[in-house]
Amino acid sequence: MKEITSRYAEALYSLKKDENSLESSQKEIKELIKVLKENPDFLVVLNSSYKEFEEKEQIIDKVFIGVDEEIKTLIKIVVKNHRGQYLTEIFENYNSLVNEYRGVIEGLVYSTEPLSESQLAKLNSAIGKIETRPVELKNIIDPSLIGGVKVVINDHIYDGSIKRHINDMKIALLKYGGI
Repeated sequence: MKEITSRYAEALYSLKKDENSLESSQKEIKELIKVLKENPDFLVVLNSSYKEFEEKEQIIDKVFIGVDEEIKTLIKIVVKNHRGQYLTEIFENYNSLVNEYRGVIEGLVYSTEPLSESQLAKLNSAIGKIETRPVELKNIIDPSLIGGVKVVINDHIYDGSIKRHINDMKIALLKYGGI
């Protein structure tokens, strides 16, 4: 299905690139990804064989009020073609295409408490310097870290968590016979 989801994403990307609206549509797509992940039952409704497309279309119009018309049209086309279960993947592919175009890499920052916008901006800047390109981090709460943060970008892990420091001390103690 990767090929199918890529085609839909590339079609929207091409359209939005021609309109010079990649960044604004990316913000909207990120919000839609979040909404779809938080409401998986919504995709079940859109994929239901018990509802006619016209009814699904009305649901889409009611739920996605204020969403860009071209994005809404894409949703309708995907649902009409019985591929609604792939909407999240299509939007994630679109997001990746826009990031590639913008030269941005996305990653995750794990912390024990939500980070402020200021803290995220500082981390984005610091990690961006290391990665030598702009970075956009999404904050994930992980109480097991005890404190500090852990950043994951592709195959790079920057771990400044207290949990990691405790593990490092444990390994050192075991290596030197508990001295």
